[in-house]
Amino acid sequence: MSSIFRALVFLMFVLNSRAFASQWRTETLSNWQMGSNQSFVAQTSDGWVLPLYRFTPRVAAHAAERNLPPVVLFHGMGANRFNLAQTGPSNLAVWLASRGRDVFVVELRGAGRSVDLTPGSNTESKWEFDFDTYREKDVPAILSRIKEITGSPEVDWVGHSMGGMLLYAIAGHDGGFSGDVRVRRAVAIASPGMIDDLPLRVGFMLRLATIFPSNQLPNRLWLQTVSLFYPDFVPDNEASLGFKTNYDPMFARAFVANVGANVSRGLARQIHAWHGRGGIFSRDGLVNYTADLAKSSVPIRFIGASKDYLASQASVQKAFDAAGGEKKLTFLGKGFGNERDYGHTDVVAGRFAALDSFPLVESWLSESAARIARKD
Repeated sequence: MSSIFRALVFLMFVLNSRAFASQWRTETLSNWQMGSNQSFVAQTSDGWVLPLYRFTPRVAAHAAERNLPPVVLFHGMGANRFNLAQTGPSNLAVWLASRGRDVFVVELRGAGRSVDLTPGSNTESKWEFDFDTYREKDVPAILSRIKEITGSPEVDWVGHSMGGMLLYAIAGHDGGFSGDVRVRRAVAIASPGMIDDLPLRVGFMLRLATIFPSNQLPNRLWLQTVSLFYPDFVPDNEASLGFKTNYDPMFARAFVANVGANVSRGLARQIHAWHGRGGIFSRDGLVNYTADLAKSSVPIRFIGASKDYLASQASVQKAFDAAGGEKKLTFLGKGFGNERDYGHTDVVAGRFAALDSFPLVESWLSESAARIARKD
């Protein structure tokens, strides 16, 4: 079935059914609401305009009474705001806001509305960025703007996939600060500390991405195309999405159609260079961000999935083992006491995330425990 799926998707991609995919995206977006009640932007030093979506507390602000800082949600590679705030029951932002937290969902350069808001965003020069660009320019601009809005010199950080890998770089190498804003506590969900064990087919696609003739890789069109075949002709555990049975059938196809963002070739090249090196590295290859986690004093909860092809148990364990300070590692899946297995994105966007993973996020961010290492 997976071979048929790949052949069909490749054929659709070659035929470039952009009009059909765009029509589908327009139709689904008309009813695709996240639940945010305020919107802001942050501007980077090189001219990107980054959207911030605020979800203010939905209940009496018991969190504010305990002086808890705002929570910032960072999406993964090739995704946008819907990665962590989507229509349906699996909206982490709404879930946290309903428990009294002040939540910001952000979009990094190239994702979601950042493309619409930034002048000249589709020029080749604007897409000359990589992982370190996010760390050096986007994150400081975002956290500085949130400090300006809320007055808080601290944030709690939740990152999925690459959003957690950015946390690793800031928590360790940057001492837990981005600019003058401190990361107080953090959760990394499905965020690998190395990419040495990627499946061969994923590694091959990553290699192809490094030689793509444009700085902008059409990942959004790819996922829109996949949505046309979802779920019938998609593997049970698709590498980037996870188990299709873990998604609510009412929202699954619209989620796949809308969650994608294009990827920069520079980002693909930097990540590809990590393969076989046992860590995640700066663009010049000299700084091992995974190893630098040993310097971290940020309390981090690591959440992994039992059958994640992109962030394997070994790769999440790698980051956990490297981290200093207070930390905790939890894997979700049948072998770890849960009723179902999880893949890469269903662990945070699937219909059971509110049952299995969201409570782990909220409890960790609300906790003030001794600095010890724990593994569930």
